[in-house]
Parts: sequence; C-alpha cells; structure tokens
Amino acid sequence: MRKHHNRLYFNKYDHKTIFRMSYANALYPTTDENLYNIVQGKNDDLKFHNYGGSVVKINAQSKALAKFILEHRSKMHFRLQQNKAIFYSQKKLAKLLVESFWEDWYGSETVDPKFAKLGKNTVGCKRLPHGKFKYQIHLKKDVHQHLSKTERENLWAFLERNDTECLVSNKYVLDYLVGKYPHCYHGYFYVSEEQMLTPIYMMAQKGIDKVVKFEKVKNGTHTKTNKS
Repeated sequence: MRKHHNRLYFNKYDHKTIFRMSYANALYPTTDENLYNIVQGKNDDLKFHNYGGSVVKINAQSKALAKFILEHRSKMHFRLQQNKAIFYSQKKLAKLLVESFWEDWYGSETVDPKFAKLGKNTVGCKRLPHGKFKYQIHLKKDVHQHLSKTERENLWAFLERNDTECLVSNKYVLDYLVGKYPHCYHGYFYVSEEQMLTPIYMMAQKGIDKVVKFEKVKNGTHTKTNKS
C-alpha cells in the first residue's frame, strides 16, 4: 500500500523543520552525556570529519544545538544526516527552532491540522487502502505460535467467505492462512467495516497485535515552506 503523505510524522508530530547544519555532525553520538560534555566545553579540542572530508570542530553553533536538543528532546524527534538536520515536532517547538537557528533554516513541511486530531493507531488519508478498506489488522510476530490449527482454519474460512469485505494482500500471510506454509513472522490483512472486527477477534484474538484504522479526510493538505 502506498504511504499517504498526510499521515502524522511518527504518528505524533505535524511539523517537519529542515536545516542546513554542517556543524551538526560534531554532535555524534547524540546521547545526553555527550551533548552535555559539548555544552560544558569538554570536547572543544576534538575534531570531526564531515561528509565530503572537511574537518568540523565544536563551535558556538554546535553547542547551541546540543543545548537545544538536551532541553527539548522529549518533545521532538530529530535526525542528523549528511549536511542536514531534520526535526519533527508540534507547531510551537517548530517555531522556536526556526527562531533559534534562523540562519541555517532551509524549509518546513506541515501536515493538515485535521490529522493532528486523530487518535492512536489511526491514519489519516485521502484515499482508503485499495479504495474501500477502513481497517488493517496486524498479526503478532510468530503468529503461528499463538494460533492453533483450528483457529487459523476458522479465521481463513471467515475471510474467504467474506471476500468482498476482507482482503489478504500479503503473500506470506495468505500462504500461512491457507495452510501452504506453517510459519508466519509478520503481516496484516484488511477489512472494510468495523462490524467485521468482532468475529475476527473471537476467532483469532491471541494472534492479533494491533488494528490500524484509516480515516478519510476531505481536502487534506501537505504544506511546504522554503526560505526565500
């Protein structure tokens, strides 16, 4: 299934803020202990090789970034890659990031605010998977160790009997359910309506990891802003 770009980043954040920060590589590893040492000036004499071979030293900018991460780590997710630093957060922290590192700001992306109102295990999308399925049922790892042969056969009989409302698109899950292969280590299948979940849970609850709901949002937007 195609991933929908209007899904919240990491199911939690609605802002993605991108910076050009060649000095960010000097922060590795980004553990609290190492960042604290950088802020305290304990790593001032160390040199780091940046992408492309240039040498990076700890400076005022990298110290400011280390301090920011230490203070706000719990409210964001970040990635330092090549010469970019990417932060995922809510609007208030994204604004503070841009204000704090304006000179290095490259651009921002924001998902539609409507998607921020969705609950846990709910994915916002413009189009439902395969055009009609609202629920994605994820099986547990090593599901074959959780379901008996009878439970597996009953589940498959139900899905096959309701084939217009259920879809097993994953080959490995299908091979397991029909009895072609005795093991299944991961996978999922779809159902179209909520009322289909109750009988499935009655037959296979021990083998279900989670259920993801897809919620269609009209006129969803994905906004990008670049520094002019």
